[in-house]
Amino acid sequence: MNWARANRLQLLRRATRSHGNQPFTCLFAFDFWSTVGRKNPHGVIDAFQLAFPKRRAWGTRTPEANLVLKLSSSAQFPDATEALRQRAQADPRIKLISEHLSNDAFDRLYAEADALVSLHRAEGFGLSLAEAMAAELPVVATGYSGNLDFMPPGSAELIPYQMVPITQPEGDYRAGAIWAEPDLDKAAQALHQLATQPTHQQQLALKGRAAVESNLNPTKIGKIVRERLGCLVGRPGRAELVRQLPLQHPWRPLG
Repeated sequence: MNWARANRLQLLRRATRSHGNQPFTCLFAFDFWSTVGRKNPHGVIDAFQLAFPKRRAWGTRTPEANLVLKLSSSAQFPDATEALRQRAQADPRIKLISEHLSNDAFDRLYAEADALVSLHRAEGFGLSLAEAMAAELPVVATGYSGNLDFMPPGSAELIPYQMVPITQPEGDYRAGAIWAEPDLDKAAQALHQLATQPTHQQQLALKGRAAVESNLNPTKIGKIVRERLGCLVGRPGRAELVRQLPLQHPWRPLG
């Protein structure tokens, strides 16, 4: 977790969003190597369109909204990219960005967004989610998997899910295994609430920042690493293994 960058993003967001009178902007960023099935970009599009229908029912109030999809490794996955591009072409509110961005340009996406969305079916850690929370960008995410290590209830919009079998193998994910299928209706409700209730949006942003400050601060993470290394070194036979390492091995104690 790069706290220096997170603090810069926090200040940049405050300066950017202070102008007001802008469409509610949802952001989703992913790399195709992480697999479309797991990251679920089509689910994000579905939830966005449920939350903000293109055709408004008579007498209803639908806020202006945009969805930005930042794609990485598009060149290696042309078919999957084209499927997303076709969906974006059918809805002018959806913007696809597939080119490489500088760090400053990528930070600008965070600064201009009102919510980061991740309707993943499984997640290892969720660095983009942690960075968004640290920057006081509200997060809407599946309430399942690695992101829960730093995302307690109330710090983000945690979307309920059902565990379902994987029907088609994709990458390292085999058919017959299970992962989470997020509730898109609940995700749409969460997005609509953030767009129409500025106070709720601000409170969630502050709670998200507080959660990552508590769970991912350097002191706490350092303690976890120190305790884990202590357990590994203290295992039976580990000291003898270290003594048998070559003299030039970086793990071998000096002297």
